[in-house]
Amino acid sequence: MIRTDKHGRGRLGRALLILGAVAVLSGCGSRLASSGGARATEKEYTRGQLMVVAATERNRYQNIYTSRLWEVRAEDGGETFEDQLKGQMEQFLVELAVMNAMAQDQGVELTSQEKDSIKALSSEYYDSLSEGDRAYMGASEAEIEDLYSQYYLADKLVTELTSAENLEVSDAEAKVIQVQRIRLSDRETADQVLEEVQGERADFGAIAAKYSEDSQTEATLEWSDDLNAVDQAAFALEQDEISQITEYEGSFYIQKCTNAYDEEATAARKTLLAQEKKTRAFLSIYEPYAREHPVKLKEGVWEQIGFEGGEDCTSDGFFQMYHSYFSK
Repeated sequence: MIRTDKHGRGRLGRALLILGAVAVLSGCGSRLASSGGARATEKEYTRGQLMVVAATERNRYQNIYTSRLWEVRAEDGGETFEDQLKGQMEQFLVELAVMNAMAQDQGVELTSQEKDSIKALSSEYYDSLSEGDRAYMGASEAEIEDLYSQYYLADKLVTELTSAENLEVSDAEAKVIQVQRIRLSDRETADQVLEEVQGERADFGAIAAKYSEDSQTEATLEWSDDLNAVDQAAFALEQDEISQITEYEGSFYIQKCTNAYDEEATAARKTLLAQEKKTRAFLSIYEPYAREHPVKLKEGVWEQIGFEGGEDCTSDGFFQMYHSYFSK
């Protein structure tokens, strides 16, 4: 069955999140581009363009799992996995259309150099496709170039409209640490264990495994403004320092900081937090525009798009190739 995460979204969640800045909009459940009282403009993509997106996302899952997953139904017995993924793809394509219209209104255009780069990328992508890929997608190189152009323009729009925003994230905001942790349910035992871990040559990890009432004794923590008392105590520790006893919600905690600054994890989180800032900044501009300029796809567009067949089509790199190409 399709399960939901702690936020209630399906695990396929933001299936198109690989798209980067633009796709933060996708899968968020808002369907902003089709809301509001204004009459929706109908956007028509070619069948080839629809199949490029559909095949890419189909294969991204199918190459990891199995083609049988498309018949799997949600926990409530409603939509299939295929139905849900098609819904997310439709939302992405609608939002892509809104953003291209917004770019036109804002005077954001592709330069000659950008067009040349997109043309080169399109040729490289098309050449990478197998005969099976091409047969299943049915997309010409020109259709691929047009789709990449729309995607690039939307990406450029996000960058230009957020260029004046402060998107910096400090190391302190993004800081990630690792600790070992012992949780006990009575103070007397906690006092005894604290004395033991403070002993010369004491093995904190072994003592934690012996006494902690939680089987998981290692934790990776991310800084935030609303840390609970236990995590606050952890962030106050220096490298290899052992905490005093922290009482929280009826339990007693003793912690040791095993990594006071995870450089790699902090850098990755810093990038993520900066992207989230960029997304919020863009959404504050995008949402009002989307409500006033709603877009819809042609009625019944997905009826002609199925995930069956195409066993020789395995390409899943349309969006990954875009980001690799333009990050060079």
